[in-house]
Amino acid sequence: MGKLHYLTALLLIILLAVVSGWIFESIDIKPGTKEKKVRHTPDYFLKNFTSTTMNDRGEPAYKIKAQHLEHYPDNSMKLQQPFFTFYNNNKITWTAKADKAQTLNNNEIIHLNGNVILNQEFHSKTKEVPVHLKADQLTIDTEKNIAHTQSKIKLNKGKSYIQANGIRADLNKNRIEFLSNTRSHYVLPAK
Repeated sequence: MGKLHYLTALLLIILLAVVSGWIFESIDIKPGTKEKKVRHTPDYFLKNFTSTTMNDRGEPAYKIKAQHLEHYPDNSMKLQQPFFTFYNNNKITWTAKADKAQTLNNNEIIHLNGNVILNQEFHSKTKEVPVHLKADQLTIDTEKNIAHTQSKIKLNKGKSYIQANGIRADLNKNRIEFLSNTRSHYVLPAK
């Protein structure tokens, strides 16, 4: 009967080793193989705020004003009633506002949604007529100062206007490319 106890104990040890190996195999214990998932719940919020972002020369690049901001740990934000002011060489060049906005990658990408208005700003010394653009959606790349959309737009310049489906605008060079279905109405300037 002694051999039977040894054989039973040996089988029990082998069975425990197999079950333990299976349990440890199912548990991921390798460090660094699993990315830490960032939660997408706000870590703070602000009401009625203004924030200015500077460029690499220490000059204002753009300013944000909004009624409400929710900041998330993945460096994204949601804004209610945002108003953006864009600068070039310390001068205001464009402004944008919308019902809401979302920013990604530390404000590198701004998605404006609902009643978007993009205005070109000129100073009193210039006799140029500024551009006034309306759209449902507009995305702005703040690193490249490029604005684009696929939605329908209406662009006014004085009494003249252009309607199109989508644009791509270089805000630094004041150059706008219309993507499709472009229609325009041009009013000659008074003499």
